Amino acid sequence: MSDIACFTPRLSEAIRRQAAWIDRTEYNMEPPFSLPTSSSPTSRAWLRLGNKRTRIALESILLGMAIVWAVAWYSAPYLARDYINRGLSGLPDYTGRVERVRIHPLAASLDIYDIHLEKRAAEIPVSFFYSPRWTISLQWSEIFHGVQRASVVIDTPQMNFVAGPNPTQSQMYISMVWIDAIKQLIPWRVNRVQIHGGDVHFLDFHASPRMDLEVSQLELDAENMSNSQGLKVPLPATVKITARPLLTGTFVMNLAVNFDERFATFTQNFTMEHVPAIGANSALQKYYKIRAKSGELGLYSELTSDKGVYHGYVKPFFYRLEFEPNPSDEGNPGAAWSGLVNVVKGLFEDDNHVIATQSEISGRVDQPNIDAIGAIAGALRNAYIEALRTGFDPTHSPPKPTDTVTTPLTATTAKEAAAPSPAVKN
Repeated sequence: MSDIACFTPRLSEAIRRQAAWIDRTEYNMEPPFSLPTSSSPTSRAWLRLGNKRTRIALESILLGMAIVWAVAWYSAPYLARDYINRGLSGLPDYTGRVERVRIHPLAASLDIYDIHLEKRAAEIPVSFFYSPRWTISLQWSEIFHGVQRASVVIDTPQMNFVAGPNPTQSQMYISMVWIDAIKQLIPWRVNRVQIHGGDVHFLDFHASPRMDLEVSQLELDAENMSNSQGLKVPLPATVKITARPLLTGTFVMNLAVNFDERFATFTQNFTMEHVPAIGANSALQKYYKIRAKSGELGLYSELTSDKGVYHGYVKPFFYRLEFEPNPSDEGNPGAAWSGLVNVVKGLFEDDNHVIATQSEISGRVDQPNIDAIGAIAGALRNAYIEALRTGFDPTHSPPKPTDTVTTPLTATTAKEAAAPSPAVKN
């Protein structure tokens, strides 16, 4: 009896607690311990959307769209690469290819990797052109001008011009068909082109020793090529080029041009200084059978063209040049040639051992003319009368173009564009 008496109060207390918990649940009170639920407002709203068949149909459509988007996303670069390669493979003389394409739809741009351009003849061991990366993008700044224009950035391109004994062993130029084909592959009209870290070689693998003239660290920035800003000026586009000829020289060119003119219309000036003469020894040995022992080269020029008619001048400087015979000619009559060149050179040097002259350039696109007699007279004048100064000559600056044909065309400029060029008149 004592055990039952002790158990009865504990049982009563348990019954009382259970009743209290039942009361709390009736008033929507949460129990002390509850399991988490996976239901959410979004999922409950989805479950209330139509019947089960409708939901399955909508889920199938969404899943199909996701699959199509994923397939398009991952296949688009390969389709773009194949499209570009097809466009570059069927053109004359040269063949081109790209290895990979990456598309950035949000930025409206694409990256093209490993661009090759090679001559079809297999006798040339180097490609004509190679660049590890091109970036083609929409110029958002030009959208505010109401036009869609592209910007092209070319990273570290390498270009090799090769001189050989016959056309199949040479690659000195490329047909305009290639330029037109590359322009067609770009979805927008190109307004700006930039080149960073370019490297250009002039090679002759059949010369002894092998000729290799290099222009390194090439930088180019061409802006407003399509005149997206609508400037009503004769030369709306600007181009600036800098480079290192023969590794240690300096080269700077400034160009203003109208790319929409049918005939060459531009103004340009360029400066080339501190070019080492010994860097051109491979060319001197091949073409003149001598070698430069010391000396530097400099060059200054201004040139304008108005619808294909040229005017300007070129002013070269040769500092402290000394020549020596080819190693193969030492000790034989061939060595006398370098001595004769040094004697003739001395006739044209001034007191500072500088040879300089200034020659006028004029003519038409199809009939260029350089005043050779004036160049010789200028060298003699520099040596014996008055030394030329380095830099540009403001007294001989050519006249600027008067052409006003720009894009977009007006009724007046369209009439000007249709007029024949003086460069093609008889």
